Amino acid sequence: MTSGGVESEQRLGPFSVGGQNYALLLRTRQVQPGSTNESGPTVVSMEIQDATGAVQFRRMFPYQEADKEFSDAWSVSASVLAGTKESGLLVTYSFDSEPSAPVEEPGVWFQVFGVVNGKFAAFGAPVSIQGGLLNEYVDGNTYKAARPLGPEADAVEFRLWAGHCRLIFPLRVDWARAKLIPAQECTKNAAGVLNAECQYKIVPESELARSDMTFVRLSPNYGETSRNFENTVVKKDSKVELLTAMTNIQWHAGAASGPSAVPKNPMNDADEVNVAPDSDLWLKVRIDGKTGWIHTEEDFQALGLPEDQ
Repeated sequence: MTSGGVESEQRLGPFSVGGQNYALLLRTRQVQPGSTNESGPTVVSMEIQDATGAVQFRRMFPYQEADKEFSDAWSVSASVLAGTKESGLLVTYSFDSEPSAPVEEPGVWFQVFGVVNGKFAAFGAPVSIQGGLLNEYVDGNTYKAARPLGPEADAVEFRLWAGHCRLIFPLRVDWARAKLIPAQECTKNAAGVLNAECQYKIVPESELARSDMTFVRLSPNYGETSRNFENTVVKKDSKVELLTAMTNIQWHAGAASGPSAVPKNPMNDADEVNVAPDSDLWLKVRIDGKTGWIHTEEDFQALGLPEDQ
């Protein structure tokens, strides 16, 4: 076994992007075990190299010396991002610290690269999302775009944890301008009401934790007052469909300077996507054929929806 201070190398690829081949060179060390006796490699640097071995992009990661309490590890993976007409490289960064508090979805960073005007380029900073890739678009070592957005862009869909559901969050990959931005911008009107672009599809839940007959209060429209609702019975075997989430999703820009050369802060440049802390979550659901909106904790619990640990 490799000791903690000795580096090993792992090569991922080659990946065909824009008609050229690229590979990831990962340098790793062994995790220093903490109280949980974790083991395995942690990435300390990542390089993207072209077919000649020339480095096109580099990111450094911290290496934790022996710690009595925690074991920290970074990992990096990659796949080809297949758009309608173009292709790119989708790199995933993840961080694991043990022991850690249980969460419904881990925090992960995604970064897109491509070839623009013959040059390899990052399509902006990594994007931090508490969620991950949607499995339906995975095909071996390729991740497919969900749909075209005009002649020079594609939508790539991720799941995003929203408190009681996993909504589908689309990002726009602009191949011509080398940009990765939200495909729909969530804003409020003059009255402070969320606009239609704040609605998102929901990832279906395979299991809902219902045990007894109960009821929820269905409102006919998003934002209706509590007096305008209909009590709807929910049985253990009721067919419950999660249709749409309405909530305020925020996009926070990271440092414009690019990745830090200091490993201690490897993702300082990352953009972040999350639900605004003061945003109400409204869910459009269908229960045994009856459709309406819910938004209270009591109704979320009555349907057996997941929640933060």
